[in-house]
Amino acid sequence: MNAKAVEKRAIELFSSGFYCAESVLQAVAEHAGIHSPLIPKISTGFCGGISRTKGLCGAVSGGVMALGMIFGRTSSDMSVDDTYGKVQKFLTTFENQYGTNNCFDLTGCDFNVAVDRQRWKESGIANKCKEFTGTAARMVAEIIDGAAVDEVKA
Repeated sequence: MNAKAVEKRAIELFSSGFYCAESVLQAVAEHAGIHSPLIPKISTGFCGGISRTKGLCGAVSGGVMALGMIFGRTSSDMSVDDTYGKVQKFLTTFENQYGTNNCFDLTGCDFNVAVDRQRWKESGIANKCKEFTGTAARMVAEIIDGAAVDEVKA
């Protein structure tokens, strides 16, 4: 998986009108050859800081879902340790770069408030979100690239 191509695709998706979590999950899925009508649909509620609640950044949520899509369990008797380790690595890497994984802290916007949504569009904060989206997608792709081939195919 070419991490830069995944980053570029996530930015393209975000620029086309998809939001953060949708763009990250869709970009990673496409590059992994995964096609489902559930993607990006399943990630919509995670956008805007988890449905405008000032929670976890949607790009980060999309990254967690993407890692689960690639490395998650397919039966209850499988261990979660490898997946959790990859997710923790992603969360730490993103937080180290931006200082937080929280949407409100990253943007200063309460997306549940119309004036903040308008400010997000008009002030350039949306460009920051585009960057977060691309960066999250690239980070996830780099984690996938670093995994053993057998892990990715499992």
